[in-house]
Amino acid sequence: MNKLALATSATILMFGGSSAVAATYVDPWTVSATGNISVVFGNNGFDVAGAESIPGETVSTSIYNGATDAFTDTFDFFLPNGIVGFTLSSIGFAANSSIQAISMSFNGTNIPLTLTNNASGGVTVTASSGAFPVSFGASQQLIISGTAGPDAVYGATATFERARAAVPEPASWALMIAGFGGSGAMLRRRNTARGLAHA
Repeated sequence: MNKLALATSATILMFGGSSAVAATYVDPWTVSATGNISVVFGNNGFDVAGAESIPGETVSTSIYNGATDAFTDTFDFFLPNGIVGFTLSSIGFAANSSIQAISMSFNGTNIPLTLTNNASGGVTVTASSGAFPVSFGASQQLIISGTAGPDAVYGATATFERARAAVPEPASWALMIAGFGGSGAMLRRRNTARGLAHA
């Protein structure tokens, strides 16, 4: 994707003395056999400072208020003309590592979420969007927000397909994004290990 331009900056913001900084991350793009692109991104833990990002692919901004557990993570993508979809998953092993409430939207359009109580008292959040049309240079902003314990983690996957003559049928798009979403659902090993340590 030689048109994936623009340098990335990761901005970490804080609310006053009673707040903490979240650690958003963005992993490198991967390309499927059909040429579709996916990227895994999310938050490593809301009491962890710092962020990782990939130049030319996205800008992330994360705000976490430790007093209220409220957070807002914003990811700005830089994609050519085409379509993009998202999947999201969270892991909550205990009260201090669960996402209690969350919302997800792309360019102002809400992406429905499913919240499930798990055996340890936490909440597991999952979501899968349809295909959103995107244009290079236009707004491509995903916002994930809600409340979360300081040890909560989540992972998401963006799946992109270049513009072409025919847009994929809804069923085929759903299968494609579900396949890419597996990487987001697994999060990353250190996230899972981190959550289990707090179980």
